[in-house]
Amino acid sequence: MPIPNRFLNFIKKPFVQAFSIFLVIVFILVIVADSLVMPIIAGSFTSETVVPDVLGLEKTRAEQILTDADFNFEWLAEVPVPGRKAKEGRTILLTKSKGIREVEIPDLRGKSQRQAEISLTRAGLIQGRIIKGAHLSIPRGVVIRTNPSAGKLVRMGDTVNVVISAGETTGKKPLPQFEGLLLEEVFQKLEALGFVVGDVVRQKGADGISGTVLEQSPKSGDYLPAGTKIDFVIVD
Repeated sequence: MPIPNRFLNFIKKPFVQAFSIFLVIVFILVIVADSLVMPIIAGSFTSETVVPDVLGLEKTRAEQILTDADFNFEWLAEVPVPGRKAKEGRTILLTKSKGIREVEIPDLRGKSQRQAEISLTRAGLIQGRIIKGAHLSIPRGVVIRTNPSAGKLVRMGDTVNVVISAGETTGKKPLPQFEGLLLEEVFQKLEALGFVVGDVVRQKGADGISGTVLEQSPKSGDYLPAGTKIDFVIVD
């Protein structure tokens, strides 16, 4: 449909063109003010406050704390960062905890002590005590089992004790822990096990009751033949 000549003549008039340009400029200024100027003005008059730490709190308690601090909140998959500053009235994103995470203890049998430690760390667990145990087929220094046992579900961050093979121990006995005992008590225990008291060194200035064992060599847990001499450092 052709445009009437009357309309074309009208829009060609100078005042109509000027008014049209004015409307376009006003429209552009409104957009700029809304997207740039107003946020700057609003931000300059809005005070900042520290985002409260609501991690680990119950849902209703977390919501109440944020409300009291003049924040909005929204339950999404993101975790807010406590301690940073934000404009009052901003929306804080929250996520509900899925509870304490459980992990499965890996099977460490046949691994070295170092490999066992790495595997536990990767699983989010902590290596606990190293326990030496006799074994006829597993070589010395290799993991026999764990306590708790492999495959059991535990909480992330739990401690797992590792039993390390002491190798072939026929005719040998494990050396107990004597540190913290009086040397007089140790004599009887050593005799019953078939071990012999070796060198005894007295350490001056050490804390504890005189005669208390501070160190022993070899260390506890080693499998030793009868007649092995055990050296001690005691409180003077």
